[in-house]
Amino acid sequence: MCQMKKLKKLQKVYNTIEMGELMKKKRKYILIVMVCVLFMFQSLTVYAEENSNTEWYEMVEEEFEPVDENVGDIAPYTQYIVDVQTTIAKISSTKVGLRADVYCASTVRSITVTFYLQKKSGSTWVNVSSGTSSASTNVSSAAKQATVSGVSSGTYRAKSVATVCDKYGYVETLTGYSGAITIS
Repeated sequence: MCQMKKLKKLQKVYNTIEMGELMKKKRKYILIVMVCVLFMFQSLTVYAEENSNTEWYEMVEEEFEPVDENVGDIAPYTQYIVDVQTTIAKISSTKVGLRADVYCASTVRSITVTFYLQKKSGSTWVNVSSGTSSASTNVSSAAKQATVSGVSSGTYRAKSVATVCDKYGYVETLTGYSGAITIS
């Protein structure tokens, strides 16, 4: 009988130890499952700083032909006119000089340059004076100049519109702008 009691006690101890081991295994598996669930439902929130400028940009996927790096700025397609370089210079406190250099890819019948002196008014440019100068008889470039008197204080720039005409009567134009100067 005594042995039976001892055997029962030993069985209880064994069962308790076995239950403890089983509980440890269960806890381990439960912990692993909980960690996996946490990783599965974990999300990452990313906040981007808002652009404080009032500028708005839109990027659109479009195909385009690359511009030859030797040409410089992107310009509208023209058959004859390659470039219109426009400059403005202060001659005196009341007089400015305007110049336009027009370059063509081949000979044309005529090149006409219309000059505009523009004055800055707020954020816009206003035409204050204009004039036209022509070069004819089969030319491929022209350098035209004009002066404007009676200029008051302010910020000015030159605008030149080059118009060429070929021997068949085809006409094209290209506009060039100078940098701005300040007259005081």
